[in-house]
Amino acid sequence: MLKSSVVCSISLVVLPFSQAALADSYGLKGVTLGSNVSLIANNTKFECRSVITPASDRICSLRKDETETIAGVEVHSLFYFYDQSSLTEITLSLNENNFQTVVDALRGKYGTPSQRREPIKTLSGKTYENIVYRWQQAGQSMEAERYSGQIDTSSIRILDETADSRIRQRREQIAKHPQTDL
Repeated sequence: MLKSSVVCSISLVVLPFSQAALADSYGLKGVTLGSNVSLIANNTKFECRSVITPASDRICSLRKDETETIAGVEVHSLFYFYDQSSLTEITLSLNENNFQTVVDALRGKYGTPSQRREPIKTLSGKTYENIVYRWQQAGQSMEAERYSGQIDTSSIRILDETADSRIRQRREQIAKHPQTDL
């Protein structure tokens, strides 16, 4: 009798923790890292194409004239990167004027991020302070960068941090032993 009550107590403690951890996986609108490509590929707002990059074999993006939002703010671009049908990265860009709105929403959902500040200089010589916020959990990260490529563009990058090395190892194995990829 005592043995079974101990087992039940342990399962009750472990189960809620596992569900909480899954609920906090990084993603966008229910499409989280590791999710299957079908969640996006079956959505008519997106188009997908095969590619070969260090971290993906398929990229899906918004179709021309389609829009998407994050925290009520329209994004300029949105890309989902997949390897073997599993989501490894989400990258989006938005107008810099809306950056703080998105960061505040992310902070509300995921907690306080770390941050770093770095000066950047435009081609005309003007200096700005770039702020990069970073949320991190086991094997996943999310970065929000105020100035991304241009001073009027910000970006959010959600990343499976283990994907690059996992993909590289698999591709090296196939190169060494091509007969395993038949």
